Amino acid sequence: MNALPYFLTASLYLALFYGCYRLLLRRNTFFGLNRAYLLVSVLLSLLLPLVELPNQTANSLPVGAITLPTFVVGNPHPSQTDGLTTSQWIWLFYGLGIIVMLVRLGVHVRAVFALIRRGTAERQSGYTLVQLPDQLTPGGQVPSFSFGRYLVLNHTDALTQPEVLMRHEKAHIRQRHTADILFIELVQAVFWFNPMVWLYKGALQEVHEFLADRSVLQTPQPDYPRQLVAYALNIPSAALTTPFVSKSTLKQRIVMLQKPQTHRRALLGYALVLPLAALLTMCTQSEQDQPQSESALSGSQASARKPVKVDGEIFTVVENQPEFKGGMAGLTTYMSQNLHYPEAAQKVRAEGKVFVNFIVTKTGEITDVQLLKGIGFGADEEAIRVVKSMPRWQPATQNGHIVNVRYNLPINFTLEEDETAFKGIENFTINGKKASLKDIMAVPAGKIGRMDVDKEHKSVSITTK
Repeated sequence: MNALPYFLTASLYLALFYGCYRLLLRRNTFFGLNRAYLLVSVLLSLLLPLVELPNQTANSLPVGAITLPTFVVGNPHPSQTDGLTTSQWIWLFYGLGIIVMLVRLGVHVRAVFALIRRGTAERQSGYTLVQLPDQLTPGGQVPSFSFGRYLVLNHTDALTQPEVLMRHEKAHIRQRHTADILFIELVQAVFWFNPMVWLYKGALQEVHEFLADRSVLQTPQPDYPRQLVAYALNIPSAALTTPFVSKSTLKQRIVMLQKPQTHRRALLGYALVLPLAALLTMCTQSEQDQPQSESALSGSQASARKPVKVDGEIFTVVENQPEFKGGMAGLTTYMSQNLHYPEAAQKVRAEGKVFVNFIVTKTGEITDVQLLKGIGFGADEEAIRVVKSMPRWQPATQNGHIVNVRYNLPINFTLEEDETAFKGIENFTINGKKASLKDIMAVPAGKIGRMDVDKEHKSVSITTK
């Protein structure tokens, strides 16, 4: 899958999964399931766009159909510009966004470890207790928090080591909540433009607090909500770490502390997500993955040539195959002269094979043109157009009789290098003979057997197949 469709589809999955969580699952008290749902749904959003449902591809073409050699079409007129293209500017902007987000994450992690190093560390069973000195920052004390296997207490909490706070933070450490946050931060770096990932992070942090509160309440603590409020009024929240109290989640935590256990029938909400995800998977499969006959094509395609009635049996194996005028060389010339790379496909850099199936009738005409698999962005329509516009073939024969034959034709759409890739190159040769840049760019990608680029001597040498 190309980058742009991947990001769009992944964003759709993120929106679907988060929407289901917000509407159906957020108020449940199945906190462990909610945590698993949030993490798994992010992973599925990254992986499902890569899934291709079984369809008629090169590995499942009609049994016995004759498959012609693959024809390659590239961009015959690459854009000539000394500056960056729109696509390159977009990728540059996107890449800068990733760098900014990764730097931001690195700064936060470094700040946390710098804070930990300023405290006094004491190894405990299952965690490391860090006690911070008094008035560590000009604005006052930092909140007590956990990060990884470190339980960090500010100076005030270190003197008393409140039991509920200790149990709360040890629950964060034991359940490895920091790993969840670091994972979502990395996803956030890649999808920095998608607000859904930011919402996922907030939801995950909220669930972490519910889980830690549940661990504290395994021993009845009737005064626990009041302690949370009192602590929140005196301590500011911190970034990236898991503080004992965060003002953004305080209200919801208190609500959940008073809420009765959710009924088991609410588990159906998790199951409801599965058919919705399956439906979205089918909807995001490109429609060209399904066979399309001439009757299913749009008006402009269908009018290119009227369907021809096929008289008699359609063969897939024959003694004498039908032949394009001029043989394979003629067919290659016809395809190279008539097949063009659609502008829409060039803009999004869509590449891949388009599989077209058709029948050569007894009269040599082309009919029953079907699209077995495509790449979209106009490439499929272009392949159909060129196949339907073919001149008559010399028909096939079997046992001395003229017969109908079914063919498969793979057409490989691949973008050739643009001229900016050869900037600074002065000497060009093709098969040992001196050539120009224009000659180099005119060589189809499928005809290049080997290309040697010597930037030191400013030369490019191509050997054709």
